Amino acid sequence: MFGNKAKKLESRIDCLIGASTAIDGNITFSGGLRVDGRVRGNVAAAEGEAGTLVVSEHAQVEGEIRVSHAVINGTVTGPVHASEYIELQPKA
Repeated sequence: MFGNKAKKLESRIDCLIGASTAIDGNITFSGGLRVDGRVRGNVAAAEGEAGTLVVSEHAQVEGEIRVSHAVINGTVTGPVHASEYIELQPKA
């Protein structure tokens, strides 16, 4: 189940939700999404697409997360489903 080598994470970020931005509503994306602000709603990769979500240290997500890759360092209130890779960083 756990190997010695982590899969290489897609590092390209296509969209940024800035620290002073608050979104109320669901988000569907493909590629990479970084959240530095607040999202109140579900965050999901587009169906059939790989999606990398990065939740930064001061970010807040209130809702369900469904992606292929997740890197969490902020606050998430809700279930997280990562089909390939999940990383919990120190501030998660």
